[in-house]
Amino acid sequence: MTELEGIELALLAAPLRPLNATLVRCVALLPLTASGTPDYLFTSGQPNRYNPAGVRCVYFSEDEATARLEYARRFGTSRAAHQPLGIYFAEVSLAKVLDLGDARTRDALKLKLKDLASAWQLAKRPTRTQLLGLAASQGLVAAIRFPSDAARAMGSRGFNVVIFRDGVVAPDHVRILGPTKKRLKNWP
Repeated sequence: MTELEGIELALLAAPLRPLNATLVRCVALLPLTASGTPDYLFTSGQPNRYNPAGVRCVYFSEDEATARLEYARRFGTSRAAHQPLGIYFAEVSLAKVLDLGDARTRDALKLKLKDLASAWQLAKRPTRTQLLGLAASQGLVAAIRFPSDAARAMGSRGFNVVIFRDGVVAPDHVRILGPTKKRLKNWP
């Protein structure tokens, strides 16, 4: 059995919970608006903590403070850190969320807290968290909730949520909020 198959099998037995919340994202404004019409649910397919290359997903934070810490961690004190920011909010209703803030869930997946913070940027092969995201993205779950490394590094507690495009099936939804009742973008 491959590592991915083991993770897929463990994922089938892991507890899932619903998530009904307003999430927030903080991104560089210029790339967001470069095409003229912002794509608030843009999925680059680039690898990240909970997805290898090619997986369509978007990352949010549970609160604005955590979103800002995530942004600052990415750009640090470089010149890019001082560019205009885009901060926006999404209303989400997801039935199947894997909550890695819950010890029972981590135990079911045989994950330790240190596994959640493993370096993925220079990894030569997909990390355990990226394999978990790959397995989850196959429609098994809509999202993964996980502790924010950026918040932890600053001595606070915060959580992020990665939402998998193929896992958001009606009646689940992700809706980008705007100034009126009309949604700016939504999945599905």
